[in-house]
Amino acid sequence: MTTPAAAPAIGAPLAYLGEAVAAAAVVQTAGRLGVLARLDGAPATTAELTDACEISERGARLLLGALAGLGLTEAVGGGAWRAALPDLAGLAGTAGMWAHLAEALREDRPLLRGDTPEGAAAFYPGAVSHLGAMLSAVAERAAKLLPPAGRVLDAGAGAAPWSLAVAARDPACLVTAIDLPAVVPATRRAVRDAGRERQFRFLAGDLYDVDLGRGVYDLAIAGNLCHLFNGDANRRLLGRLYDALAPGGRLAVMDVIPDEEPRPRWVALYELGLFLRTASGRVHPLAAYLDWLHDAGFEPPEQHHLVDQAQAVLLLARRPAGG
Repeated sequence: MTTPAAAPAIGAPLAYLGEAVAAAAVVQTAGRLGVLARLDGAPATTAELTDACEISERGARLLLGALAGLGLTEAVGGGAWRAALPDLAGLAGTAGMWAHLAEALREDRPLLRGDTPEGAAAFYPGAVSHLGAMLSAVAERAAKLLPPAGRVLDAGAGAAPWSLAVAARDPACLVTAIDLPAVVPATRRAVRDAGRERQFRFLAGDLYDVDLGRGVYDLAIAGNLCHLFNGDANRRLLGRLYDALAPGGRLAVMDVIPDEEPRPRWVALYELGLFLRTASGRVHPLAAYLDWLHDAGFEPPEQHHLVDQAQAVLLLARRPAGG
């Protein structure tokens, strides 16, 4: 006989699954109907969405309520609603990737190669804005843990959530944001929207080939980056960032770094998502990061947990002052 105490433990996975399926359907449907694109443009009333997207008024009202429950829309008064995050239509496109999971699993081949310059150039210009919005809160938390730095390098900046948080805390710092030529325009837009143009310069190129300089920076940021690549590529990348740092400079690595097995639900789903968009990426264990940092020449890093549920961790490693 099932005890009352055991019932929630049995029902919780099914409740979560039902909610997850419904949430995915809401986002994908709103994308297909054009609701997300319409809200990206400007606030709209239920009646305006009914006309623009050719849906019933009752359906529009219920859909807006569900999107608000997911934190994607918000009421602004006068019966109007607006997007609560940038680029909602892009979010729907990302969610649509999961429809190709069966094909990717059968063929052991990702839908796209976000771990190559060509694949990243095709995918990330449309994805970085909502990725930046998703990471902004945790980036602010990380910035509070970082030491003062006059010269900052943001490797694979995307929408620059990590370096924008650093720049907001220290208006005197200067940031060099590096990303692929196809992504840098999105980086510029994010910096402009944050009102931080004066603190940023931009460098377009492949992280593995572009000239990063030697001994230049006080802080290098590799935020939400290492999970895209395999061990050999990350060892090379962290070595390049070591060379770019001045003696005594710090490297800040922020990523999903689990410390338990089996991996929590969120981490397992996240890694499956990496399978859809990379051929070499994965959620790497802490031991791998410690090996890469040691091989590059860094001192043992400080470890800070940023988001427990997501196993998001900040590793802060120092290049020796005499190195």
